[in-house]
Amino acid sequence: MEIKILQMPEILPALHLVWEVFAEEIMPACKPEGVESFRKFIKYDYISKIWQEGKLVFFGAFEGGEMCGTLAVRPDGHIALFFVKKQRQGRGVGRQLFQSVYLFCRNQLKVSRITVNAEPKAVEKYIHLGMHVVSDVCERDGMTYVPMEMSIDDGMPVQKKKSKAPWIALGIYAAFLIFILIITAVIVKDKFHAESRGRNRAYGYGDDFGRNWPSYGSEDEDDGDGAVEQEGLSGTDSISEYIAEDLSYEIEDDKYVYSGEGMQSAMVEFNVTYPKITGLADAKTEKAINNSLKKAAKETVERIYDNPSPEIKERVISESTPLLIDYVSYRVCYASEDILSVVYDDSAYEGGPNYYTQHLKTCNINMKDGTVYEVKDIIKLNDAFMEKWLETMRQEAGNQEFLSELDLKTMREALEGNSQDGVYVVNFFLDKEGIEIGFDLNYAADDPNNLKYVWVTAPFTFEEIEEYAKDDDFWKYVRK
Repeated sequence: MEIKILQMPEILPALHLVWEVFAEEIMPACKPEGVESFRKFIKYDYISKIWQEGKLVFFGAFEGGEMCGTLAVRPDGHIALFFVKKQRQGRGVGRQLFQSVYLFCRNQLKVSRITVNAEPKAVEKYIHLGMHVVSDVCERDGMTYVPMEMSIDDGMPVQKKKSKAPWIALGIYAAFLIFILIITAVIVKDKFHAESRGRNRAYGYGDDFGRNWPSYGSEDEDDGDGAVEQEGLSGTDSISEYIAEDLSYEIEDDKYVYSGEGMQSAMVEFNVTYPKITGLADAKTEKAINNSLKKAAKETVERIYDNPSPEIKERVISESTPLLIDYVSYRVCYASEDILSVVYDDSAYEGGPNYYTQHLKTCNINMKDGTVYEVKDIIKLNDAFMEKWLETMRQEAGNQEFLSELDLKTMREALEGNSQDGVYVVNFFLDKEGIEIGFDLNYAADDPNNLKYVWVTAPFTFEEIEEYAKDDDFWKYVRK
């Protein structure tokens, strides 16, 4: 069995495991308000936010590559979520998770005790792990729990004879305490290093990227000349945004939210956030721009739910636990009076537990007339550009064989918008330093060319891209 700290791509699968066990083992005895409070707590948009802020660290137990248990702990040593799949209970999974977290609390967090608000049926299990009850049964928002704790000074709990009773552990009170505790953040994010522009634009997942997983401690490192570079940022968070001052329009959050009714152990849920523009003089253009921004954000919802393909329909029918879930966040990386560039971070289950995907989506719009730009509109895709672009893409991926499965003709077609059955989805975005052009990658899991990158983009400064720029009004609007 492998116990490890979970990364962003693994948070959503962990939450599905949590809900699956909760729905089967705990929910039948809960009051309706307790179920609702728990559902709100484990929503991905909330959990991913506090994870990124360093307020929650997830551990996972894996057997044969499959996650069979998870435990989330706060920086103050409070266990917030602790669940093991029913078929793996009673096999030491929970104990190994707990022992790993104990060592983490002692050696990394430097806390003096571990606490939990345990589901009453799990109290005996926690006692076997070395914890003790500190007060009577409590109830809040429909959830019943027993406060428990153990001192780190007590030492590692000793192995005791296994019980045949089911292992279910739940610390739900974290949902209420997180809002009022002041926590020194231990930022837990992927680290990606690159020589060009200080960031690697290859965002990946899986075992091949273990060298990039998180470290704990200060994020700020002196580079030797008095400048401090902020580490710990990856993916869209690392984009150096440019927002012009005194814009004539405002950018607000808008959201599409839908929760469907499904089986007890399944979740059908969409939580899609995107920017909304207000204040433009031309109401018609403003509406067109907002429609384009929303359409880009909802692409996955459209593809798997509003207008599903036969493949998606077959997955839902054949899966014992059908899942149609999509969470989207956005980042405005470039905003001027003339051009708006937005990137979307999209995580989804496209039919079932085995169809977890991540996507990068972008939308680049002319703020004067609502034109949505594509790479083929603004870049001369000649041989000189293709050679330079591919060289940069391989540098960003750290692999000279990256995209070697494509000939030049097919690669150019992909940049023109032919995604080759959805494998190479072209994207570009502007930021403070220039333009980045690349692919959202969707290889089949068994494709030998799959290097486990979610997306890769090649950065060009505005000066570097000039020789490849088409004679298009787009470049007249871009900040020099």
